[in-house]
Amino acid sequence: MPRMKKLLSVLFILFLVGSAYGQSSKVISQILEEDEITFGQLCYLSTVYQGLADENVTFKDAINVLYERGQIPYAAYETNGVALINLAFVYSQIWDIKGGMMYKITHGSPRYALRQLKSDGIIPARYDPHKMVSGSEALDIFTACSLKYQKR
Repeated sequence: MPRMKKLLSVLFILFLVGSAYGQSSKVISQILEEDEITFGQLCYLSTVYQGLADENVTFKDAINVLYERGQIPYAAYETNGVALINLAFVYSQIWDIKGGMMYKITHGSPRYALRQLKSDGIIPARYDPHKMVSGSEALDIFTACSLKYQKR
């Protein structure tokens, strides 16, 4: 990613997520620096954004919150990397996405959550479902989902 685009993404994400939802800029900065976002970091973003916990929640506790609410099918280790298909599933649980027929029938299964985000132009169609997602990619996708799906 070009340096200027990355800087603008960082500033926009810090403004949108950090100030609007009170998340710690330290955690956002940490996520941006990761070659692969961890499952704990992903669940932290989801949990804090939804207001299910405050910004001081641990990654492990964030995973447990989402698991207990049925928003993730299993409680993976907080240090596991995240494949694109799993990221799409976790993000699809945050917003009320009006998906296609198969998305609705499968209640937003990981496969159809990813297909829906691709169909909506959030994720490029050429991306491999099992591609491991970097921190900056995860935040870019998070921002795009937030702009597209949040209630206005």
